[in-house]
Amino acid sequence: MKSSVSLSPRELRQTVHCLELYYRRGRSQKDIARALGVSAATVSRLLKRAFDEGLVRVELDLPRREQLEAGLVEQFGLRDAVVVAAGGRGDVKEELGTAAATYFEKIAANGLRVGLSCGFTLYQTIRQLHERRFRDLALYPLSGESTLELVDLFPNTLVGMMAAKYRPHVHAWALPVQHLLSLREIERERRRLLRDPAIRRIYEAAQDVDIALVGIGLIDEETPGFCSLAASYGVSVKRLRQLGVVGEINYQPFDHEGRIVDRPELRALMRRVLSVEGERLQALSRREGRYVVAIAGGKAKLEAVRGAVAGRFMNVLVTDEDVAAALLRQAG
Repeated sequence: MKSSVSLSPRELRQTVHCLELYYRRGRSQKDIARALGVSAATVSRLLKRAFDEGLVRVELDLPRREQLEAGLVEQFGLRDAVVVAAGGRGDVKEELGTAAATYFEKIAANGLRVGLSCGFTLYQTIRQLHERRFRDLALYPLSGESTLELVDLFPNTLVGMMAAKYRPHVHAWALPVQHLLSLREIERERRRLLRDPAIRRIYEAAQDVDIALVGIGLIDEETPGFCSLAASYGVSVKRLRQLGVVGEINYQPFDHEGRIVDRPELRALMRRVLSVEGERLQALSRREGRYVVAIAGGKAKLEAVRGAVAGRFMNVLVTDEDVAAALLRQAG
């Protein structure tokens, strides 16, 4: 606390009286001025000086979730954060999906372009959306698929689900599915596909959406999607961890500091046919008026979420209390 030696005894008595009336009794500055026989300007000056001198401390007694949301925004430079209660009645992914759907419906408007990545939490988000609420949304997958065997909740699938919510007032596109393993084959096929004007328009639009909804994947033996697909490219979960990979976003692997892990053995996986790369998500997150909303929670995903926020792949995070508290505890 700052010293109050700059206040004379008379000013100190007046200031204490002002503080008592203003903060404890809820009196207006005009009422206080009348009670003390001074001007309202003098009361205002005394209150401000009391704050400057350290006689007043402000303590916010916000509900826990609001505190965590504000902390995430400040600590990680986010535009916004949504924190759901821990230990809720339902599955955490369902709780996150409900919160993310509500947030999307708050920021969405007619005529926007929306991009979707993949995963079960994003599936839960789309399930919770209200039907026919918006008109003329344009929906894009943020990645195509490059496997014939590992059918999962890929972007094309989720785009179709979301389109069903808003039809007939929606436009939805898909990116091609190709079963390719070698980087040389992938690069050759990318060039061929992008010579098609229709495919090129879809791919370019997917990289420039107004709202991107993305999941954050962890690295685990039991995780379908990225880890299963990596295995089909000959990269095991053990090897991913040896390379420093802690998570993935839109099939882009990153380390604990949020750096894309660009290693030769991962490039065929990362350069899957026509996927929006991690650097593009980072660029969208920095743009005014664009939203990259990442939805992930559960204690198992803490390391992956921490890496994703460190890499600034999103500007909005939807997570749960346990993960939010742990992120802030580790950061500070």
